[in-house]
Amino acid sequence: MPMSKKNPHILAIPWPASGHILPMIDVVHQLAIRGITITFALTPKNLYYLNPLMSLHDKTTIQTLVLPFPSHPSLPAGSENMQDVTQDYFLYMVEALSQLHHPIIQWFKSHPSPPVAILTDAMNTTWTHPLSSALGIKTIAFLSSNQYIASTIWSNYKEMKREFFKGEMLHNTIESWGLVLTSFSELHSKSFDAFKAIAKHDRVWDVSPLVPVERGGPDAMPSHELFAWLDSSPVDKSVVYVGFGSEITLNKQQMEALGDALEKSGVRFIWAVKKPGKGVESESGDLSVVPNGFENRVAGRGLVIKGWVPQSMILKHRAVGSYLCHLGWGSLFDGLMGGVLLLTWPMQCDQFMNKQLIVDELGAAIPVCEGLGTIPDSVKLAQILADSLHLNRPERIQWMKIRDKALNAAQQDGSSYKALVDLATQISNLTP
Repeated sequence: MPMSKKNPHILAIPWPASGHILPMIDVVHQLAIRGITITFALTPKNLYYLNPLMSLHDKTTIQTLVLPFPSHPSLPAGSENMQDVTQDYFLYMVEALSQLHHPIIQWFKSHPSPPVAILTDAMNTTWTHPLSSALGIKTIAFLSSNQYIASTIWSNYKEMKREFFKGEMLHNTIESWGLVLTSFSELHSKSFDAFKAIAKHDRVWDVSPLVPVERGGPDAMPSHELFAWLDSSPVDKSVVYVGFGSEITLNKQQMEALGDALEKSGVRFIWAVKKPGKGVESESGDLSVVPNGFENRVAGRGLVIKGWVPQSMILKHRAVGSYLCHLGWGSLFDGLMGGVLLLTWPMQCDQFMNKQLIVDELGAAIPVCEGLGTIPDSVKLAQILADSLHLNRPERIQWMKIRDKALNAAQQDGSSYKALVDLATQISNLTP
């Protein structure tokens, strides 16, 4: 039901990475259901992410502002998404996107019903928060993360030099009118309260879990074949899923160690292998190379899928019991909602803090190794893979308790549901 006769309008500006765009789409979907009109600002090669969302709403509710990707001398030609490059290109991507400032101002001035706020990924706030200020509207910073990480980072950000990029980004984010987190307050209530205290207001919304909008992508394997293979599993929770998100690629030694471990473990498995992006090919071309003969040796009990996979659907299948992952927050949450035990290999950025929370503090996952260049011991990893499917592991029991809290938060009287309603209400109360 619309919340007012004239729906309030916001502009959504995501960070160009699957782990950021997809959760923003889920939040936008819920806001649209609650009577908010949203314009999504995207560059052409990221527009396909919106197809499932746009099929659920009419064109007046979900609109698009498609802007040419600004050129940057240090970005590989044609790169518009972080999956095309490595984290080394992060700052260049920010600098390129900041050039959208002027085109958005021109669009805003010519719009008959301009937005009352910008919902911006925190990664963009070095330029989107000044943009909001220039337009005289509110900034709502979107963090595809949790309160444990947020409270840890923002309690220390003032120690960083203000001229340093990350210090500027953190400052602009915490100065935003509102803050959206893709978590639930019960995950770590102490950190949630601490983050609100740092923000110095109550416009901090923990809104997950949300019913995800269908994920679209070019299937690397026909879905009916993939799920027929899973359906053929004679025992529930007997398959290990291995995947490291949309940005991580493994080198030859890592691929060999992982393949050797999967072979030695004897478990049934699905191994999702990411293709290297434009800016991450190595000189020797040895990234994401499946060991020679591996697929033949494990035929029948293992699937190797090279490219996009419907990860959240795989993890929710009854046959899948554990998940070897990099602990990106989106993947971690997919594992939680799927009810599968996490085997952790954090590699970069906030993944190490996610490990501190889930493994060290909550005791709800099994550590494997750490580091982007680390080569795991294949014998030890094989044993971890095999043992991870035991249903009575204390880590699994603890993880399921956390999952119950998440599901309760999403119920009509739950904390995340109430936060989402309040977010929509607060936006509706903003005046142009």
